[in-house]
Amino acid sequence: MSQTRGALFRLTLGLVVGSVALTVAGPRTADAAVTREEVERAIREGVRFLIKEQKENGSWQDYNDGRFKTGVTSLVTLALLTAGEKPDSPAILKAVAYLRGFRPGQLDSTYTIALQTMVFAGVAPEKDGNRILANVDWLERAQIRPDAAPSSRGAWPYGIGRHEGVDNSNSQYALLGLHAASEVGAAVNPEVWNLARSYWQGAQQADGGWGYHFRDQHSTASMTAAGVSSLVITGLRRYQGAEHIEGGTIHNCGKGGDNINLGRGINWLANNFSVGQNFGLGQQWRHYYLYGLERAGRLAGLRFFGEHDWYREGAEKLVHEQDRLSGFWRGGGGESPLLATSFALLFLSKGRAPVLVNKLVHGPRGDWNHDVDDVRNLVNLVSQDWKNLLTWQFVNPAEATVEDMLQAPIVFFNGHAEPVFTAVGERRLRVYVEQGGFIIADACCNSPIFHEGFLKLMKRVFPEEEYKLKPLSDDHPVWRAKHLLSPTAYPLWGIEHGCRTVVIYSPKDLSCFWNQLERSERDKQNTAILKAAKVGQNIIDYATGRELPADKLMAREVHDFKVDAPKRGALRIAKLEHPGDWNIAPLAIPNLMSVLSKPPLNFDVTISQKPLRPTDPNLIYYPLVYVHGRAAASFSKEDLDALRKHVDPGGGTIFADAACGSPAFDASFRRLAAELFPNNPLVPIPKDDELLSTRVYFDLKDAQYTKAAGGAKDYPQLEGVKINGHWSIIYSKYDIGCALERHSALDCKGYNYDSALRIAANIVIYSTLP
Repeated sequence: MSQTRGALFRLTLGLVVGSVALTVAGPRTADAAVTREEVERAIREGVRFLIKEQKENGSWQDYNDGRFKTGVTSLVTLALLTAGEKPDSPAILKAVAYLRGFRPGQLDSTYTIALQTMVFAGVAPEKDGNRILANVDWLERAQIRPDAAPSSRGAWPYGIGRHEGVDNSNSQYALLGLHAASEVGAAVNPEVWNLARSYWQGAQQADGGWGYHFRDQHSTASMTAAGVSSLVITGLRRYQGAEHIEGGTIHNCGKGGDNINLGRGINWLANNFSVGQNFGLGQQWRHYYLYGLERAGRLAGLRFFGEHDWYREGAEKLVHEQDRLSGFWRGGGGESPLLATSFALLFLSKGRAPVLVNKLVHGPRGDWNHDVDDVRNLVNLVSQDWKNLLTWQFVNPAEATVEDMLQAPIVFFNGHAEPVFTAVGERRLRVYVEQGGFIIADACCNSPIFHEGFLKLMKRVFPEEEYKLKPLSDDHPVWRAKHLLSPTAYPLWGIEHGCRTVVIYSPKDLSCFWNQLERSERDKQNTAILKAAKVGQNIIDYATGRELPADKLMAREVHDFKVDAPKRGALRIAKLEHPGDWNIAPLAIPNLMSVLSKPPLNFDVTISQKPLRPTDPNLIYYPLVYVHGRAAASFSKEDLDALRKHVDPGGGTIFADAACGSPAFDASFRRLAAELFPNNPLVPIPKDDELLSTRVYFDLKDAQYTKAAGGAKDYPQLEGVKINGHWSIIYSKYDIGCALERHSALDCKGYNYDSALRIAANIVIYSTLP
């Protein structure tokens, strides 16, 4: 992440209803000192504590002398699952077997039945489908019906018929249980969502927050977080605005809006933000509040509440408060160590979930967010398909750094009017793509104005003629990335940049259909919505190669590729020009050299590469020559003579790879090697060779192949030509160069970024050895 954390970072979303603006990020404070490794250690130690406390029968000590039987067991089990315990681990198997022994009638508690439902949905929803349905039925019957007083109508008490126990905490957990059930296919009566939404809107205080009871005198942080997440959950099930779809036609397109109550709740959390206390209650139920804060931030797509990076600040606080000896967290005001530790693990584990898509803010004001649930719904669909929790967030490229933008591998934007970014924002879009990012866009409501504006924007961001936006070919891999789609399914356009397509744009609306993905059962069966969803999944699978993004705490590094003057004695690399696409990954070598120049390697290197023809007399100053491409490469007799002389007797090394495993380049390079040294054929480099070991630098036995190359972890498949006991030609039929640009498309046969970096580093270091 960027080191300029004292800089102002103000992001005012264009979610405006009436005169209320929703501010989600403001002046940014310094990064919390917490590291990814510290969080992982804290999670491991917390898991160890919880498992140690499990009883022989699979349960954990009930709360308050058994008042909420099985509630703690369900909460702990949920925390363990979220923290990475496998469903078939001994602790989870014992816990779930214990929970299956209790039916709703035996529990009679909103908390316990909701939490049990969340566990069943997270472990084996197919096996526990009837149990989930029974719990849904109980929760629906427990909700206070429409004929009750407004102060309780649509809320939940502690149990069926217990009106005296109605409160916002019970109501929050009932919705969490129903939401978990609906996400695994259980039908929930739409009226339940409608009643609950009306209740939460009516229960909101004048200051924008929520209290424990309907319109309490004082708002609290825990209940305001509950109010925000409850509005989002119920909003996913009840359409806001006039937009609807019949057949393939969008009626009242773009006529919707964000909810004024949601904006006021988020502003309350921003204005009263703290991870050290549950504002309004001090230390009481603080860990319960942090779990609610995580949920509110994640569901609303917010990285910041006001000026606060809520996950980093909360993680730093929790990491430093954990009991280092036993691994638990001490609760306050009613929280036992079991409860506090479970809530802490839920915050740490869920809150760091990878961000898949950044939804970009752009002008004119508010035009960027006509479909408030489009990205949320698409990311949820991909999460279910990948079986991993993924998130999304709002980002303004005029204010966010490139490092911030790289927290997600994809950015998305659309609109009705011409998209307007600042000059700084446009430059950051270009750098974001050069650093491995991917752009998805569509013309909301098929807007011709946005379409023309988008074409102009792309010409400014990518002015080079070779990066022209044009329709994707019929054989583009996006049509088969997940679903087999006809190229006529959607009129997708793209920009090729280096090894890959880096922009995919649809002049036909996609987002309005994505916005309906979580609506009524009728909408879920609409063929136009289903087709748009498949197109969205295909684009995301192509853009990412189905590789999970790193979690939130993984540092994103932006390499500086400015041209630097060669220094005496510095390691330099020449990139070989040839009649093919010799520069398909223009930033591969600068990326590599930038890493080599930093700890722990600390090589004295020249970051920029030198493009040279084989016959250039300056080639003598570049002992390592890199060559790659996707198309076939051809060389003249003069080229061959010069390269042969450079290697033997010149002592130079040729390093080559086939971009994305291209068969055309592979065949042409094998011809080149045979013509250069007919008596020294390319042979596989043995797995025990020093080149692949720590005798050079990195141990390469666990190189990670991309899914297109089989997805295995194994030694890299390198071949070479040995002259005078030295590998003078080192070749990979699998891609290295495109991976060094963080290219991860589904069709690329090669290695992932980390493995490509280690392989290339070993080759560079090996080439310098005497």
